[in-house]
Parts: sequence; C-alpha cells; structure tokens
Amino acid sequence: MVPAREVVASLYGAYRLARFDAGGLRFLNDSTEGFWRSFFAAVLVLPFYLVLLVVRHATAMEHVAGVRFYAIEMIAYVIAWVAFPLVMASFARILDRDRFYVRFIVAYNWAAVLQNGVYLPITILTAAGLFADPLANTLGLAALGVIVVYVWFVTRTALEIEAGKAAGIVGLDFLLSILINAVAEGMV
Repeated sequence: MVPAREVVASLYGAYRLARFDAGGLRFLNDSTEGFWRSFFAAVLVLPFYLVLLVVRHATAMEHVAGVRFYAIEMIAYVIAWVAFPLVMASFARILDRDRFYVRFIVAYNWAAVLQNGVYLPITILTAAGLFADPLANTLGLAALGVIVVYVWFVTRTALEIEAGKAAGIVGLDFLLSILINAVAEGMV
C-alpha cells in the first residue's frame, strides 16, 4: 500500500506540474519503489472509470453482455496503464534519457490522476446524454488540448528533452491509447 503522505505529495507535485512549475518534480518519489507505487494512480482513477463504463453500458452498449463488456474494458484499462511505460523503457534508452525514465513514469502516472479528473467528468456527462453534441465536442476538445499540453510539459520536464522530442512522445502516447481503445471497442 502507498502511504497517504506519498499520495498527497505526489498529487501536489502533479498539480504543480499542471501549473507549469518544474519544481513539482521535487514532490515525487522517483526511486524504484516510487516507480512501482506510482501505479497506485490507476487505483485512484478506477472508480471514476467504472462510473463511465456503467454509463456507457447503460446508454450505448446495452446490447452487449455485461460480463463481456466489463471484462474487455477492464483488461484494456490495465493494458493502457502498462503499455506506455513499457514502450517508453525502450524510447528512453534510444533518446539517451534512461537515467530519467523512472522519474518520468512516476510524474506521468501521477499526472494521469489530474488528467482523468478533467477528462472523465466530461466524458461521463456526455455519455449520459447531459451535454448536447456541440457542447460535448467543444468541451472534449478543450479538455484534450489542455491534457496534451500538460503531458507535453511533464514529458519535457521529467525527461529533460527538447520540445519537439517531447511532442513526439506525447503523440506516441496518444496513438497507443487510440490503438488500445480501438482494439477494445472492436472486441466489444
């Protein structure tokens, strides 16, 4: 279990990074133990993700058996949390940034809690039909834009790389997410 003090400090560090304050990295446990503990972020996001799944199943996927839907979506959730760190292990080495890999993944994982705190409420309300299409699209795109810039800053800062390389990594992350979601949706 991750000590509550570390969770609070990590979320505060992620918040500082969201304000484009590189000093937020000081609040993250960038040890090997901190690396593994940072995946606790997936546990913090999970309740909100489950709400999204319940709403999606009830409104758009009612024709799909519940067990199948939830099993596929939960497997995709786990893969999404693991795939990018695995891919980045090789990319960090290629970019000669492997000494910053642990710090980056720790920052990336804790930042995901804030990202999902912005994105999931919009997605849940949209899936529930509480936002009309133009508003849903606008809010979704705005949230996505903010998240992309945030992840770019975290990437650039934690890996200490140039802006263009950070943008490429964010693009890779985005494409990997699209691929995982497309495969899961195709299986549902």
